[in-house]
Order: sequence, then structure tokens, then C-alpha cells
Amino acid sequence: MALTRADLAAKVRSKIGLSTSESMTYVASFFDLLKEEAEEAGTIKLNGFGNFTVKEKKARKGRNPQTGEAIIIGERKVVKFKPSVVFKSEINKKYKNGTAGRADRRDK
Repeated sequence: MALTRADLAAKVRSKIGLSTSESMTYVASFFDLLKEEAEEAGTIKLNGFGNFTVKEKKARKGRNPQTGEAIIIGERKVVKFKPSVVFKSEINKKYKNGTAGRADRRDK
């Protein structure tokens, strides 16, 4: 299931008690601020959540998978996300020591 901006705005509305338009404005403003900071600083650190970093990738050779033709993939910037230890531990709370998922796979 994907979480959309409208879903986020609805959650903000229910938790804080804002109108729909106000909550949409706040969510849009938050994402605009994140984009601006990523462009300017290159790194966004959100304590307890993770780090977003902007990396530059150099041009490289590639192939068109449909035709097999050699092409040059141009320079570009990519965004990488590294979750914090706190975030990862919250996600994995239900697994005892993070091994429950592995034990399930071994049993099959």
C-alpha cells in the first residue's frame, strides 16, 4: 500500500484538527522544504528517521535492453536514503533480535 500526500494530509488533519486545505498546504510545504534543502545542502538529517543524501553519478556506458544498442547514460543526481537505527528498530519491533524472519525462511 502506498502512502500518498492526500493520505498524509488526512492523518495530519485527524491528529491536529486542521481543515483539509490547511493540512494539504502543510504537507506540500514540508515536501517543498525537503526538496529545496536537498538541492542546496545535499544532505537532510531527520533525527530518529534517517538521512537523505544527494549523490552525483557520472556518465557511463549502457545498453538499450530492447535493441541491444550501446548508449551513453548521462550524468545525473540521485537521492539515497539511510534509515536511522531508531527507525529500523521501530520497524523490526515484532521480530525478536531481528531473526524471526530468517527462522521462518529456514523452516520452509
